[in-house]
Amino acid sequence: MEKHRFAGGHTEKTILKLSWEGEFFGVGLFEELAGMYPAHADEMTACATMEWFNTHYCEPFAHDAGIHVTLETAEKLGREGAALARHYRTFEGIAKATVEETKEVDPLFKQLGKGAGTPELKALGDDLLDHENAMRDWMRSELDGKSDGAAKVFEYLERHGITREDAVTPREDREDSAGDQQQLVLAFFDSEDEADRAAEALRHWEKATEYMKVDALKELGGTPQAHKVAKVTAD
Repeated sequence: MEKHRFAGGHTEKTILKLSWEGEFFGVGLFEELAGMYPAHADEMTACATMEWFNTHYCEPFAHDAGIHVTLETAEKLGREGAALARHYRTFEGIAKATVEETKEVDPLFKQLGKGAGTPELKALGDDLLDHENAMRDWMRSELDGKSDGAAKVFEYLERHGITREDAVTPREDREDSAGDQQQLVLAFFDSEDEADRAAEALRHWEKATEYMKVDALKELGGTPQAHKVAKVTAD
């Protein structure tokens, strides 16, 4: 990973951007590793689940800071993570690299938590630091021949409401992350003005996240009530 990006002082906005992008990278890395090393598939999948959770954890803070990562960029980062996984030919190799590389970002998360202006942002910085330590401690325990079973990874996920069963379920097999889903939404309102306000709110929602797209928003006539129809695609 590009260590120069993590060196020196950074603004809060830069740290949020690096953090968010790094989590997308981590998803691709650990999902690929889960397939490469079946003996460690549960632990690797749990790490990928943790990274995926963190992408959504970081998102509202990044948006508030004016940061946006497009779906195309997120997918590119995931592919780069997967490519790094394939670069290492042994579990020992990737474990050693993870132990060393994760140390590079610790100062960023410490700075984010220490300089946070709100309790929520401080919690994000502290949690991002915790998740790096959780991955590092598991990898180190494997290298030492005294596996802790990624205990801290599962603890992190459980603390955020993700069960062990969900943690070890690959993302493509989880109902809430099954890829693009389309839903037809019918909404009825007492007046056309109310319908227009709801439509505008939906458009603002679309702009607030890179992972939901309103494909069509139409007004249908011929009924006593004004209503709108939207086809929503969301991940």
